[in-house]
Amino acid sequence: MASTSSTAPSGASPEDTGLQARLGVRFRDPGLLRIALTHPSYANEHPEESPETNERLEFLGDAVLGLIVAETLYASHPLVEEGRLTEWRAQLVCGPTLSRVATRLGLGAEMLLGRGEETTGGRLREGNLERAFEAIVGAVMLDRGLEAAREFAHLALSEELAALDDDSSVLNPKGALQQLVQGRLGRPHYVTTHEEGPEHARRFTIEVRIDREVFGTGTGSSKQTAEKAAAREAITAVRARFGSDPNAIDTDATSGTEA
Repeated sequence: MASTSSTAPSGASPEDTGLQARLGVRFRDPGLLRIALTHPSYANEHPEESPETNERLEFLGDAVLGLIVAETLYASHPLVEEGRLTEWRAQLVCGPTLSRVATRLGLGAEMLLGRGEETTGGRLREGNLERAFEAIVGAVMLDRGLEAAREFAHLALSEELAALDDDSSVLNPKGALQQLVQGRLGRPHYVTTHEEGPEHARRFTIEVRIDREVFGTGTGSSKQTAEKAAAREAITAVRARFGSDPNAIDTDATSGTEA
C-alpha cells in the first residue's frame, strides 16, 4: 500500500490481515478496500497520488445493501406486510444503524482523511462511517461477488437482524412506543435535558415523558439517536409496569404523576 499522510492512522492498511479479519473478507484486490476507506477530503489534499475516493463504491454498496436487506427480510418474515417490511428495511440501512455497525468494525480508525476532516472529528462523524461501510459492501461485491457481499452484510448486521427477530420495536422504537401507549397513556414527549461537546462532536441527553413522568433517557451524537435510545428504554419500562398488551394499561395508575 502506498504511504499515506500523517492524518492516516498508524499501521492502517487494507493489506492488514487484522482489518480483513474483522470484516470477515479476504480481498483478492486490497486496493478496492483502500478506495472504500478513502474520504474525498484525502483525495483533495493528495492530488499527486490521484487517489480514487469511496463515492462510487458507496453508490454501488448502497444499492447492493438495499437488495440484500430486502431479500433477507422477505425470506425471514413471510407473514409481514409490505409496508412493515419497507419500514424495517429503511431502519436497517439508515445512517445511525450503519454508522453503529461501522463503529463496531473499527472503520473510523481506518479511514483516510484530509487534515481538516481529521481535526473536526471526521472519524466519529455518522455520515463518514455510514458511507465507508456502504463503500466496503460495494468493494466486497466487486472483489468477491454478490454471495460474498451477502455473507458480509449478514455478519455485519447480525446484531440488528437478531434484535429484529426478538423484538421488531428495536428498529423503530419511537413508533413502537407511540403504538404501545396510544389511547391509554398520554402522548410521548421528547425533552432535551443536556447538550455538551464542541459543535462537530455534540452529545445530547433526551428524556421521553408520558403524562409528565419520565419513562426513559437516552444519549447520542444527534437528537434523533438520543430520542430513539430514550424510546427503547421507555418501551422496556412501560412493558415492565403494564405488560406488552396496551389494553392492560390503566390510565389511573399514572395520572397526576410528577415529571
